[in-house]
Amino acid sequence: MPYRTPKYIQEQKDTKKRHILDTAAKVFAERGYYNTKVRDILSEAGISTGSFYFYFNNKEELFEILYDEMINTYLNVLQDAVNTMTDNADNIIESITKAITLSLRTFQKSRELARIMLIGAVGVNPHFEKKRTADHQKISIIFEEIFRKLDLDKAISVPDAKVAAILFTGSIYSIIINWLQEERPLDLIGFTFPLIVYNLQALGIKYNDLDINLIINNGGI
Repeated sequence: MPYRTPKYIQEQKDTKKRHILDTAAKVFAERGYYNTKVRDILSEAGISTGSFYFYFNNKEELFEILYDEMINTYLNVLQDAVNTMTDNADNIIESITKAITLSLRTFQKSRELARIMLIGAVGVNPHFEKKRTADHQKISIIFEEIFRKLDLDKAISVPDAKVAAILFTGSIYSIIINWLQEERPLDLIGFTFPLIVYNLQALGIKYNDLDINLIINNGGI
């Protein structure tokens, strides 16, 4: 029989790996990607070099795992909103409002780390850049499929579902990038209402300001 790691040992390993990841996220946010050395993470986490390399091959791999976690959280937020979309106009408004509201809230919670991952680490390596491009395309595809269905059902009015999806996801991404580039810590949530209205108008959806604000004030839920 193949050897199986006892549950309590695996839990210890998982806990230690999580500790290293959380510590690295803090150090990356404070120092930036290029200024962070493995020894900085070791010092902050209180671990040995051997412990670090038991879990990770290098700094790049660790950073990529953190990036994947952030993007997957974002994708889950968007997918949850998409799953509620039907040909009912009220649900469409609620879902789009929810998608945008929760997207902005997700990034506001980790501004400095998001800045490092989306701006500061540009050009880390060809593999990472390819991954970033693929993630952007994945997000657009999520909405392209639902917009195509909604357009056929006459629930929205767009000349091309693919273009609409690219512009929709691009508008959210552009707002986030602009916010991350600001030296002063602006309130990202302040962009929520105008961004929602812009996209509803672009999709040809009639809306009520009070309904949108109610969803926003409830945290997008």
